[in-house]
Amino acid sequence: MKRVDMWIRAVGGAAVLALALGGAAGCGGSATTGKPATEQPASTGTDAVPGATAATTAPAATTAGPSADASPVLADGRSPVYLTGLDTTGNTVTFDLIEFLTGDAAKAEWKKEHPENPDGPDNDYVIVNRNKRLRTLPVAADAQCVVLSTLGGTDTKTISFAALPAFLEQQNKETALTPPAIAVLPFWLTVRHGTVVRFEEQFLP
Repeated sequence: MKRVDMWIRAVGGAAVLALALGGAAGCGGSATTGKPATEQPASTGTDAVPGATAATTAPAATTAGPSADASPVLADGRSPVYLTGLDTTGNTVTFDLIEFLTGDAAKAEWKKEHPENPDGPDNDYVIVNRNKRLRTLPVAADAQCVVLSTLGGTDTKTISFAALPAFLEQQNKETALTPPAIAVLPFWLTVRHGTVVRFEEQFLP
């Protein structure tokens, strides 16, 4: 996989953005550009563990099933995250919410943080992680996981949620992850009625 310098910076707040395995739309958390995420904390938004068994890492986090008068753990729709825990027995996912900025939004964020070098960002994206709070949501029994066939490639394949931990463990074999992240690349979660129904792995150049 082509390595590109990445810019990661923790700032403060949360927003929305767009872009996916080939599409766009999201919201979240720390500023990064140019390469797979390797810094991961605990939080509202993004990150991964060295050689971590993607199957059972599930740190304490906000539980799913918010009350009617409470804010949802994650709004329905598509949001970019760093995976931090997968529980295939209890069917839950724990994650750090991020912002995946592209185009003018990415340029504006880059210039704000790098006024001395306004020509960035590299590869036209910035990942922003404004806080590191971890969140947990239930996963639908029939949730689909669209993953990259090879790390660094753009071809994809679809696997089950039950198969996702083993896939990530294999994918992470030659990468150095930073806890609590369990995946080297961001994922997009599609949420319906408070439940994750789809995972999509985000290609980074």
